[in-house]
Amino acid sequence: MSFFSRKNHPPAQNAPAVTPATTPSQALAQMSGSASKDGGIAMQQQQQMGSLRNENPLDSVSGSAGSNGGSTSSPAQQRLQNPSGPVPNQSQPAQQQPSQAPRPSPPSYPWSARRLVLPPPVVLNKPGIVPPTNPSPPPFPRYGHALSATATNAGELYLFGGLVRESARNDLYLVHARELSATLLQTGGEVPSPRVGHASATVSNILIVWGGDTKTDPKTRQSDKQDDGLYLLNLVSREWTRVTVSGPGPVGRYGHAVTMAHTTKFIIFGGHVDGEFLNDLWSFDLNSLRTRPAWELIEPTSPERPAQRTGHVCVNYGDRILIFGGTDGQYHYNDTWSFDLNTRKWSELTCIGFIPASREGHAAALVDDVIYIFGGRGVDGKDLNDLAAFKLSNQRWYMFQNMGPAPDAWYSWT
Repeated sequence: MSFFSRKNHPPAQNAPAVTPATTPSQALAQMSGSASKDGGIAMQQQQQMGSLRNENPLDSVSGSAGSNGGSTSSPAQQRLQNPSGPVPNQSQPAQQQPSQAPRPSPPSYPWSARRLVLPPPVVLNKPGIVPPTNPSPPPFPRYGHALSATATNAGELYLFGGLVRESARNDLYLVHARELSATLLQTGGEVPSPRVGHASATVSNILIVWGGDTKTDPKTRQSDKQDDGLYLLNLVSREWTRVTVSGPGPVGRYGHAVTMAHTTKFIIFGGHVDGEFLNDLWSFDLNSLRTRPAWELIEPTSPERPAQRTGHVCVNYGDRILIFGGTDGQYHYNDTWSFDLNTRKWSELTCIGFIPASREGHAAALVDDVIYIFGGRGVDGKDLNDLAAFKLSNQRWYMFQNMGPAPDAWYSWT
């Protein structure tokens, strides 16, 4: 099954029946569906939720501030709040102090929708080429693309490839997070072929792209292999290079997750290819480009490891690689795993708080020591638009309430 066919596969109408789980991960994946129907369990989890700011179990994370409520304090309370200032005489007739009723301020919500600015495309500097003046074509809607998880110091992100109107692309956009703009960039060199379900990362002035479903063209033969080449884009010259690698490497795949660790190591975990789900861990050290470029298969030193999966997220924090969620075609997971790069051991974290529902195709971002998870597709095939946070220092999950208008539910976020 290709990444393209997974996208068009009709979602299940009913949640699958719970079957006996053989691992803690599978048990979590099954229990999350039934726990949401149990009001008592949901209330218990909500009381355990805590706060990202402190450990008060009654303090929930909310999108609206309580200080903006409509309650009125008494004169005694006003004296406590402002002991040096005068307290208005509430018995004084209103005619002696004419005033207009204050206009209610519009509600303030964390989410906001902004129109994307589309500057003209940027072309390579060649003699006789006149730079275009028309705006760049909109990059969205798009599915299965790759967007670097970390912006440059200038706030720049790079979006590559994906599916647009049922056609795979290999175009590149510069997305400026501060200006909320998207600019189509012309590139040269060994440009990667159109693909869906690939992954990318940015380090210094290099964009790394690997994997993806490269067999979306109807003319592709079934016996053709997925492209397993490692592509580097010099963000200054905008020239692509396909790295010539020595020795074995990861098989081409899609739906995997990547991250950068120890500054120069490009890490790949899991994915899916030709009906097989994977849970292998590979590393490519960019320092090897100076001598003999090679992949390294990272073999765990203990038998514990996450189940094979695709559609998960992968985040680096210090010497650890963390993954969450995903699916193996039978189960949807909401487990959280940590891999120690020094001891080379996997461990499933015992999490507390409001653990998110099982999902695949969600997005993740790391801010300080908090991993934020958004969206994805749940066990019942429905797309999600909830936001959750995982604080690494106490291994607690948090939910967000009273968020107001939010992005539409969607699948395959980046």
